[in-house]
Parts: sequence; C-alpha cells; structure tokens
Amino acid sequence: MSINWEDRITVIKGNTGEKIVTEYLIKRGYIPYSPDAEGAHPFDRLCATPDKKKIFIAEIKTKPARTYYPDTGIDMRHYNDYDNIQSTHNLQVFLFFVDQDRKKIYGNKLSILTERKEVIYNNRLLVYPICDRGIIYFPLCSMIQVGILTEEQSCILEQLSTRNKAYIKNGD
Repeated sequence: MSINWEDRITVIKGNTGEKIVTEYLIKRGYIPYSPDAEGAHPFDRLCATPDKKKIFIAEIKTKPARTYYPDTGIDMRHYNDYDNIQSTHNLQVFLFFVDQDRKKIYGNKLSILTERKEVIYNNRLLVYPICDRGIIYFPLCSMIQVGILTEEQSCILEQLSTRNKAYIKNGD
C-alpha cells in the first residue's frame, strides 16, 4: 500500500512552513499565488505586488540550519531549476528557510546567496557556496531574518521533524 503524497510527514511539514511564509508575505502586502495541483511543483509561490510592479518566486524550505556548520542548503537539482527560472524568465527567486531550531524565518535572493562569501568558522576558512553530496550550502550570514516563529509554530514543526535527535544542537 503506497502512502498518499500529501500524507507524508515531510510534505505536511513543508506545507506548514509554506503557510507560515504565505501569511508573512500577505502581511507585507504581496499577493502569493500557489499551485492548485497536488504533488511536486516547480516552485512554491509566485508573488506580486497589487500594482504588478514587482513579481518574484518564493521558494520555501522548512528545515533547520546544519548543526555543525554556519549554513543551510538545498538540493543541487532544485538550485539548478531555480537558477534556470531566474535566467530564462528573468524572475528573481527568494529562498525562505523556516527553521524550527532557531525559531526564525530567514532567507535571501538566490542571486545574493550564490555570491562568493568567505567565512571563518572554528578556525577554518569556508568559501561559499559549498557544494557537497548533491547539496548546495549558503552561509547564514548571507541570510536576512524576516520573521520569528511563535512557540506554537515551532512546536508543530518540531513534532513533524524527521531529523535525528542525536544531531540537534541545544541552543545557539
């Protein structure tokens, strides 16, 4: 018996993060459009201002930053898709990260996240973006904090976490 796409824990968690960011976008005066079809889709939201002068893609990742590095990332294949959307359609892609461990929503334009950035961390030089095992990582110092999760939101996301608890760092 196969599980329905929408019933997967990771999909439920992702949908929860998308709802949180959608509420944020609406409060900021944007009109977010979302796909009506179930299942995988090319991006999460197409956003526009009411005057139609600003249109961009919002891609929402509901995941905490890495524990032992000052960064977070996305699948390289997704990055390639978003980069293609930017270059082919001249639409800016903004990556939002909903991080239940830090209880924050942060992100930035893909064009800024892919700029070379040197970070000294634990006496090591890290040069971003870093590509490793099919993931492209961006430094947290390139992120803009756009919101703070409520205790309720953070608790819901933590309950939906599939992350191995042995790797979760306490505090920050």
